[in-house]
Amino acid sequence: MTRKDQTEPVGTVDNQESRKSPKIVVSGNLSNAEARREYQRRYYQMHKEKAKEYQRQYNLTHKKKARIGRGKGSDAPREVIRTTFNTTDLMHSPVEKTLRMLEKIISGERFFTM
Repeated sequence: MTRKDQTEPVGTVDNQESRKSPKIVVSGNLSNAEARREYQRRYYQMHKEKAKEYQRQYNLTHKKKARIGRGKGSDAPREVIRTTFNTTDLMHSPVEKTLRMLEKIISGERFFTM
């Protein structure tokens, strides 16, 4: 009774992706990382057009966020500085900051609301 050799041929890359698609035989002297890199490179080359088409369809169906252009004339608008403090701001801030807040309220630079 002869036994069949159950090992795979030398140089095949066997992982989850290769079980889905035909095996790609690479030279037997590559390390594991190099073999994986080579497999991924070939897989990318084989499926590049499909990925590009998917990206085109995605871009057609999804809107992009409005972006501020680049250049001299397109400065981003500054955030509005708050003009009013409330009791929570005073109670939950450090002592030094609370003193500065109270000074601004007393001098009239900022308003205070309950």
